[in-house]
Amino acid sequence: MKSKLIAIALFVAAAFTAQAQDETTTTAVKPTAGNITTEVLFNNFGDISLNNGLLRARYFASDDLAYRLSLGLTYDYDKLSEEAHTSVFGLTLAPGIEKHFAGTNRLSPYIGAELPISIRSANYEDDDTTIKGATSMGGANRGYFSVGLNAVAGVDFYFAKHFYAGVELGTGLSYFKNSEIEVEGPFNSKSEGFHSVRFGQFVNGGIRVGYVF
Repeated sequence: MKSKLIAIALFVAAAFTAQAQDETTTTAVKPTAGNITTEVLFNNFGDISLNNGLLRARYFASDDLAYRLSLGLTYDYDKLSEEAHTSVFGLTLAPGIEKHFAGTNRLSPYIGAELPISIRSANYEDDDTTIKGATSMGGANRGYFSVGLNAVAGVDFYFAKHFYAGVELGTGLSYFKNSEIEVEGPFNSKSEGFHSVRFGQFVNGGIRVGYVF
């Protein structure tokens, strides 16, 4: 978290410095109605990834209003031996909306909200035993259904036409319904699922770098 905050501080300082040197810019570089953006993330001053494992796109319905959608899909099949394997499948969908403010010629601050919805299923199987809802009797990689509501705030800096860098942070509330674990084999058993609620703040990775279509 400390390195992320340092990265954000450096980004904001660099953006405002560049803006101060370019106040006379009149060429439109920020997106307008009809534009679509997509982006990747620079973590830890060099690593490139998706936004917390999610592919994100935004559609600008007007110059100051954008609809966003983040999508994540994972599948992990692990063959432990000739007889045993585990499988984990996950899907995340997070629709949202952003309200952008005038800012400056190149800076576009915004606030918004998103509704992340996630599911994960997990299983273990060998010749004698099948586990549904997790990859072990102890509950490793337990499946779940989750829905939340996040409030976000961020700023994008358009350093050239069609190219931008940005940062984002927020706070959110999430509800989890954790799957029951059912064991079928020599010793059948069932562990009931349970509910949980989480609330916290977050920083969406490092520096977002994107392209405007």
